[in-house]
Amino acid sequence: MRVGSDMNIKQLTGLILLGSTIVWGCKKFYSPHVVSSSNSFLVVEGVIAAGNDSTIINLSRTVQLVDTVKHKPEVGAKVTIDDGQGATYTLPEVDTGRYAAPPLNLDNTHKYRLNINTTDGQTYASDYVPVKVTPPIDTISTPVTAKGLDIDVSAHDPSNATRYYRWEYSETYVYLSDIETNFIFDPTQPDTLHWAAFRTPDQQIHTCYVTLHSSAIDINSSAALSRDVISNSPVTQIPMESEKILHQYSILVKQYALTQEAYNYWNLLKSNTEKIGTIFDVQPSANNGNIHCTSNPSLPVIGYVSASTISQKRIFVDRKDLPAWPIPAPQGCDPNNFQPNYICWPRVYPARGEPAVIPQELKTGIYIPVGVVDTAAICYKDSVRAFTVPTAYYTCVDCRYHLGGKTHKPAFWK
Repeated sequence: MRVGSDMNIKQLTGLILLGSTIVWGCKKFYSPHVVSSSNSFLVVEGVIAAGNDSTIINLSRTVQLVDTVKHKPEVGAKVTIDDGQGATYTLPEVDTGRYAAPPLNLDNTHKYRLNINTTDGQTYASDYVPVKVTPPIDTISTPVTAKGLDIDVSAHDPSNATRYYRWEYSETYVYLSDIETNFIFDPTQPDTLHWAAFRTPDQQIHTCYVTLHSSAIDINSSAALSRDVISNSPVTQIPMESEKILHQYSILVKQYALTQEAYNYWNLLKSNTEKIGTIFDVQPSANNGNIHCTSNPSLPVIGYVSASTISQKRIFVDRKDLPAWPIPAPQGCDPNNFQPNYICWPRVYPARGEPAVIPQELKTGIYIPVGVVDTAAICYKDSVRAFTVPTAYYTCVDCRYHLGGKTHKPAFWK
């Protein structure tokens, strides 16, 4: 325990409280410039892919601390790549704020630059950057620890030409909804008794594949070593109680070779975003990328554009190959203590011209049938016969509402 440090912090806290008490009578509201400023700067993310991979550039805008919208994509921009020798490649907008092109077959001996024209009339360009050839990933290891599962990557370059590495990853895992149902609400059926129809295999909503993308900055360097070797560099950690490894799990790791300038940028960005929060951490500092606003040089831009080939490797982890870790508690409904909710609506007779009554809870999908329609129930105060169906809340039944899960198995899945 750092007793001296703790005492200093306590003393500092006491002084702050004492000072606040003294000046309480003359306090004045202060709106920091960082909060009240309306600046919205361009953010550029992506790598110019020189090999057999697609080039993907994401454009967005910074948002204010008080904004409720945390992601603001930049739409309608014109994005190109040029080599300074007459060759130009266009990256069309394939999704909101996402600009991409299939493999460009770039010449690794040339340098390349990213160019952006935004709808507000501003033009941006990166510095010309060389193409770095990325060595293959040697191994992705999964050592078991006292806390869970580590994901580590190893690589090396026999020519000692890489030295600076960066990794990104995407995780995909099987997620099962808490409650499984074989029924679907289908009011198109002419017979009300069949409104709780059987699901087809394509309509199942119990098993999903959830995909998450990395947000941390994973970098490493062998510059201080005699050989260009990266051994078991940490990529991510999965706690033993995580739902990611409850059934089956897969991770795809992408490896990028960096220039020293690019590595310095990512290293400083990592320090500014991941190593702050206490008075003992490194204080944030200016982090200048290699992208500039050519129409207004005083306008800041956030991002660093590199050019490289990309190496990647995928592994799978099955629950049966892991220790007998505790099963995570259900996040929604407890299947062991599940009691269905019964939706009730009055019986009508279409032959007499009476309009069908569709319960809003079923029509909107808030509740999903987990059994057949019952015609013998009495659930109105005046004891009229009614249609009833056992249901469950949609978040307990439909796995697609959990982190954007997809019911169709990915093509790469074992």
